[in-house]
Amino acid sequence: MPIPGLPPIVTGLTLTRAESRLPADAQLRLLRREAARPDPRAKLLYGLALWSLRHPLSAERQFAAAARLAPDDPVARTAAAVGAFSKAHPVRAFGRLGPLTAVFPRAAVVRFHLGLLLLWTGERRKAVTQLRLAIADGPQSVYAKEARVLLANLVKNGTK
Repeated sequence: MPIPGLPPIVTGLTLTRAESRLPADAQLRLLRREAARPDPRAKLLYGLALWSLRHPLSAERQFAAAARLAPDDPVARTAAAVGAFSKAHPVRAFGRLGPLTAVFPRAAVVRFHLGLLLLWTGERRKAVTQLRLAIADGPQSVYAKEARVLLANLVKNGTK
């Protein structure tokens, strides 16, 4: 479910079967406990949970910690960049995400989120270019799948 004012963050990470069966409050406690360790995946999962609960500053801290632990991971670095997004100050996220296209030139995760943020800021033409690059860079990835959905909606709504 998208958060008003905040774009979704797509990582492709999922909870284990046991984690997903827990009640929401127990799940959050477990994610918080696991994120206390120096584990980028755990920090990303906890950050995603916080993001979905509308705690963007706490989520941003988790994403940044994951990126520090895994500086060569495009998913962690992208989540940290997107975690800095706000409609009031989108340049914070773009200033972090844009340079990742040079660091990870063929990473669908970077192109997808750049396209998504461009859509959120009304830059449809530039967004379409980035979404198409996400599909080209990872045709079978979750990012390509989501990019295809966004592009189809743009066509359906006549805004492409």
